[in-house]
Amino acid sequence: MRIPALPFLLAAVLLTACDKAPTPTTAPAAAATPASTASSAPTCPAEQFDRFLPLFENDVAIQKAYVTDPLQSDSVDPNADPEPKPVSKSLARAEVAFPVMPSQADQTKDGLVATQTVSGPTEIAVKLVKPDTDYQTTFFFRKDDCWHLYRVKDDSL
Repeated sequence: MRIPALPFLLAAVLLTACDKAPTPTTAPAAAATPASTASSAPTCPAEQFDRFLPLFENDVAIQKAYVTDPLQSDSVDPNADPEPKPVSKSLARAEVAFPVMPSQADQTKDGLVATQTVSGPTEIAVKLVKPDTDYQTTFFFRKDDCWHLYRVKDDSL
């Protein structure tokens, strides 16, 4: 009884092909070049704070991208006894209610007045107040690779 040679020959070729790693003709996808690494990271919308702030205020997607995780949240508990007391929390990104800062249009509509305090080249605070009310919230920004909101202090009662 004669066994056809074709099945054995085919099996030998397949096993030999499985034994060898393919020779790459291009660089492997895992070996990222500096250009591809840089393009995958989000780019800073603006290096100068005066340009960054309006983009941050008016675009919730930018707020979500440039709020630290966790975000420090300081407020006042007006119902504390015997007097109001400060409350400080670290909010995970999922706990932050967006928009975290009102848009320029909402600030104008609500009669809010903004002032900036520069603490250094990489630290700026923006305080929003509503005249003749107790509304007062300060937004603290820090610049690393880009500007980030890292703390919100609500002194309203």
